[in-house]
Amino acid sequence: MNGVDLARFEFDYDTTWQAFFLDAELSVYCRYGGRDENSPDGRLSKESLLTTMHEVLEVHERRKGGAGLADDFQPPPPARTTPEDIPLLKASHQGCVHCHQVQEYRILQSFHDKKFSQEQLFGYPLPENLGIHFDPSHGHRVEKLIEGSPAARAGLAPGDVVIRVGNVPVHSEQDLRWALHRAPKEDRPTLTFVRNSEGNGPPRILSVQLALGPGWRQTELGWRKSLRSMPMPLGFLAYPMGPEERRDDGYPEGCMLIKVVSLRGRGLADNLGLKKGDLITALAGRTQPRTFDELKSDLLRRYVPGETVQLSILRDGKPRTLEGPFPDWYTSDTSVP
Repeated sequence: MNGVDLARFEFDYDTTWQAFFLDAELSVYCRYGGRDENSPDGRLSKESLLTTMHEVLEVHERRKGGAGLADDFQPPPPARTTPEDIPLLKASHQGCVHCHQVQEYRILQSFHDKKFSQEQLFGYPLPENLGIHFDPSHGHRVEKLIEGSPAARAGLAPGDVVIRVGNVPVHSEQDLRWALHRAPKEDRPTLTFVRNSEGNGPPRILSVQLALGPGWRQTELGWRKSLRSMPMPLGFLAYPMGPEERRDDGYPEGCMLIKVVSLRGRGLADNLGLKKGDLITALAGRTQPRTFDELKSDLLRRYVPGETVQLSILRDGKPRTLEGPFPDWYTSDTSVP
C-alpha cells in the first residue's frame, strides 16, 4: 500500500482481495471484493464477478458512444492521501505497508488525536444488516429478505436488483457496502432497484428509503487483523480451551470456555476482578462457544465505556458472576507489527 491514494482506492483494508473497475482517468465504476467472519472468499464468486464485469463494460461502452450519464461513476474522491500521511505510520513504520496496517494506524491515530469513535470499528456493513440476502451467483440481486427487517418493511422483494444506494451506482455487493460505509451515522439510505413487472411489462425502477435502528452497522470483528490495535484495555490474555483439554478436565463441548492465562496492566480485568486461571463461561448470559478474539468483538458490540459488563466464570471449579464497568478507551501503542 506504499504511496497508494487511499482517497481514491478506499476499501475495507482488513479484507483479503479487492478489485476496482476504472476508466482511463481513474474514475471508479465499481468496487468488487469484501469478506465476513466466515471465510476470506465466502462473499466472492466467479459468477458474481462476471456479472459485475459485464455490467461495467456495458456502462463503459455506453459512455464511449456518447450516451453516458453524470452519475455513472462513484462519487469522486477528496484530496489525495496516502498511508504516509498518517503521522504515526510515517514516524514508526518502515518497509512495506500491508492493507490491514492502514486500518490499524488509522485507529491508533484517531485515538491519539482524541477523535476515536466506536462507530469507526464497524465499517462496510453487510447487506444482512439491512435485512437483505443477495444471490451469491449474481452479487446484488435480492435472493431473500429477513422478516421484519428494514428492507422488508420498505417493500423490497426477492428478485429485485439493487442498482444504487444514494448517489453510489451499485454493480456488486461491495458497492452497496461501500455506500453504507460512507453514510452518516444516523442516515436513512435510499435504495434504488429494478423490479421485473408481472406479465410482459417492462422492468420498473423504484426507490425506497430505509429506516435503520441503533447499532445497524455492527458486524463481527473477531476475524479482523485490526482488532489487535483497537484501544480497548482488556488487561488480560486468554485462549479458548480445545477438545483434549476439555476432555481431560471434564468440561463439555459446545459451550464457551475461555481460560485467563495472564493479567497485564489495568483495564476490564481489573474492573471485574478477574484472576489468572479463571474460566470464562458466559458474557451477559451468552454461553455459545467463542474464541478470545470473538469475545473481544462481543464486548465491543455490546458495551461502551462506563456500562456494566457481566461475565460468568468458573474459579477453582465454582461458578461466579463478575460485574464491573467497561473501561475508557485507551492504548499506549503508537505502532503496529
